[in-house]
Amino acid sequence: MSMPVKIGAWGGPGGGERNVQVTPGRLNSVTIHSGGTIDAISFTYVGTDYIEHSEGPWGRPLNTKSTITLDPTDYVTEISGTFGTAFDNDCVVTSLKISTFKEKDSKIYGKPNGTPFHIPVRDGGKIVGFFGRSGDMLDAIGVYVTP
Repeated sequence: MSMPVKIGAWGGPGGGERNVQVTPGRLNSVTIHSGGTIDAISFTYVGTDYIEHSEGPWGRPLNTKSTITLDPTDYVTEISGTFGTAFDNDCVVTSLKISTFKEKDSKIYGKPNGTPFHIPVRDGGKIVGFFGRSGDMLDAIGVYVTP
């Protein structure tokens, strides 16, 4: 299993630091709670120890819940979104879009508002996990990428 590289994070400085328990090797599912912003994110992954792990929720799961489940032949190819001020002037992740190998046109979660970011993975690379910051909402998000 190739060791992943951390890329990012995008968003604000608030909240506490969030990270995986074990170096990720393969992403199994992503759950996003969203309304006007990204309230929370959680995910399951297989670590480099070949055991499935769960992370999150990072943030407070308040609004609409959506889960992306990846079968063994599917993987995340890019993530994009926006970050900006919300509610009490904190800088948070306001929207996310997660695209997979099998589903090119993914839904946009939250409301696109603020500074855009876009993380495409090229040449067969895969997004295998996340890290970031969260408090009451998802303050910042970064990705783990394998070649």
